[in-house]
Amino acid sequence: MTLLSLQNISKIYNSNIGNFEVFKEINFEINENENVFLFGPSGCGKSSLLNIISGLDKPEKGEIFFLNKKLSNNHHGFLKNDIGIIFQDHYLISELNTFENIQLKTNNLSAISEILDYFQLEDLKNKYPNQLSNGQKQRVCVARALVNRPKLLVADEPTSYLDRENADLVIDLIIKSSKKFKVSSIVASHDISFKKKFDNSYTIKEKNLIKC
Repeated sequence: MTLLSLQNISKIYNSNIGNFEVFKEINFEINENENVFLFGPSGCGKSSLLNIISGLDKPEKGEIFFLNKKLSNNHHGFLKNDIGIIFQDHYLISELNTFENIQLKTNNLSAISEILDYFQLEDLKNKYPNQLSNGQKQRVCVARALVNRPKLLVADEPTSYLDRENADLVIDLIIKSSKKFKVSSIVASHDISFKKKFDNSYTIKEKNLIKC
């Protein structure tokens, strides 16, 4: 079943030197329990597309459907309940420990306990971000994004600050946990080596979204 559908989506950025069209009338679908890879160099429009999918930005043209229901431009309910986001930077609050950072998404203590155990973070639950390695921080981010059981996980360059070993571990963890919790995922990266790990892959080229 189709989880999310984009229809004829266009995005334009306006500036004092003119307008820049990132993509034009693109169409895209992701099914339930599907893992999708979005590949491309910096500046090609990956983040812009993920922000539109996530409800953090809106397109100039086009429509977005979630479980066959049209979303408004201001779909905060979707953002809060049905989507988990992993940003390029970890965005962990330095004054909060691991448990408290995850608790920002839910007060369901049972769900937090389960996610800490699954991601092997129990021993780190009282640690603060400055006491964690980059790999551990990103594990906390994945856990936080999934703790409230969203239907869609969106990750924007989640391995940018990681070495090769930890980058592979994080991507594998995203895919494994997506299957465990029955969540669809869209992961954007400039690293083409991750492509083989996903069900389908796309890139943005000449303002179009194409399979690669």
